[in-house]
Amino acid sequence: MNIQTATMADAAALVGMALTFRNHLERTTPTQAQFEQSITVLLNSPDARFLIASDDNGPIGYVLLRFRYSMWVGGAEATIEDLFVDPSRRKNGVGRALIEAALQAATAQGCLSVCLDTNELNVASNAIYTQLGFNAVSKRWNGRQIFYRKPLPTTAVAS
Repeated sequence: MNIQTATMADAAALVGMALTFRNHLERTTPTQAQFEQSITVLLNSPDARFLIASDDNGPIGYVLLRFRYSMWVGGAEATIEDLFVDPSRRKNGVGRALIEAALQAATAQGCLSVCLDTNELNVASNAIYTQLGFNAVSKRWNGRQIFYRKPLPTTAVAS
């Protein structure tokens, strides 16, 4: 298995894996065209990095890192926005290897911390994250942190 930073040459493979991920989540959006646009934007952004895992048969997974400055960290912080492994390749260490590569990339980028969100019932991912030292318990309240999301109405953006 090889893990490297994805380039525009990997865009079609990333779109294909994102569609598989979307279907696994039992969603109908984003559409293929929306993924194509988003992945192109992200591949060209200095604040995002896809790492793609491949074997002799081609791409088998990816992780998407996003970078930003955090006032709570007092420096750069990375967010793992996506982790996907082809369903036929799960339970073979691909996800763990991608997260380890993401941690190395974030460190090389000067990040002081890495955060992510996942569902509490996603047992496999949670096992990887806790084994690698991620923690969801707040020291202040001694409870698990909760990630909320609220979709906003779509508005036309003036160009």
